[in-house]
Amino acid sequence: MGLKDLGERALLRKLAPLGYPVEAPLPPGDDAGGVWVGEAAWLLKTDGFLYREVALLGMGPFEVGFRGVAATASDLLVKMGRPLGFTLGLFLPPELEEAFALGLVRGAAEAAGRLGAPLLGGDTNAGEEVALTVSGFALSHAPLPRRARPGDLLFLAGDRWGRVGAAILAHYRGRSLEGFPEIRQAAFYPLPRLELLALSGLLRGGLDSSDGLAETLWQLSELGVRVDLEALPLYPDVLAFAGGEDEALELVLYGGEEFEAVLVVPPEAEGAVLARAEAVGLPLFRAGRVGEGEGVYLRGLPVPRRGYDHFRP
Repeated sequence: MGLKDLGERALLRKLAPLGYPVEAPLPPGDDAGGVWVGEAAWLLKTDGFLYREVALLGMGPFEVGFRGVAATASDLLVKMGRPLGFTLGLFLPPELEEAFALGLVRGAAEAAGRLGAPLLGGDTNAGEEVALTVSGFALSHAPLPRRARPGDLLFLAGDRWGRVGAAILAHYRGRSLEGFPEIRQAAFYPLPRLELLALSGLLRGGLDSSDGLAETLWQLSELGVRVDLEALPLYPDVLAFAGGEDEALELVLYGGEEFEAVLVVPPEAEGAVLARAEAVGLPLFRAGRVGEGEGVYLRGLPVPRRGYDHFRP
């Protein structure tokens, strides 16, 4: 079967268990992998992407390098891993200007530094087009898997929901982001949230959202639960950009590239989670709850499963 017929998710389900240790701190196919070293877990994540696929209008190599580290760090942080370092693998056409390559690495180093972790080198290779791989490792004393039970509450961390989707739509439609500074900031410099670590020990589960919120919630439902959304964050600038509530909801559900966290909270821990989040300045939005059954619903209506897939247009 060809990969375009199989799809990325189905392929990952086949690949993830291969060689994966049974005693690992996180299950195969989670947002990051890891091993136990004494009583602590060392987590590792690698991401790869083509420059042309992620560089929005107005982005340069600095922003793309920044985004690369952000994508990797987001997976580590939602697993309650504190980033300790990152490496880069660069594929560069020989005719590329030196300044371009330096921009990529400077952007990556900036994001890593803001997360309190160094950039530790990597590898360079000749390639037909610019591509990057980013690896990050982190330390966790309480790794947080993808997990949910009926009755749990769903929270969305951060404030990039819909904003990055708006920037992506602007890119493909040739629209200017002038007058939408928060949308531009969310897409160009999507720094993951170290504040998530303050919630360690209070959460049932957590998932990184980067392929679209709807896809992330469908992956949660695959654990054997029903996801009932009661509301979604609709920011004034997203509403203004989209032109209406239905269009804005589409951006929130299917925009992608947020590098934000979906958090599963036991109901008895809600008060403590909200208090800690407020103390560290982490935006939280209560979106709904987990129930018995399957599927994803918004105010009782089914949410179609759509999201980014590397092997399908």
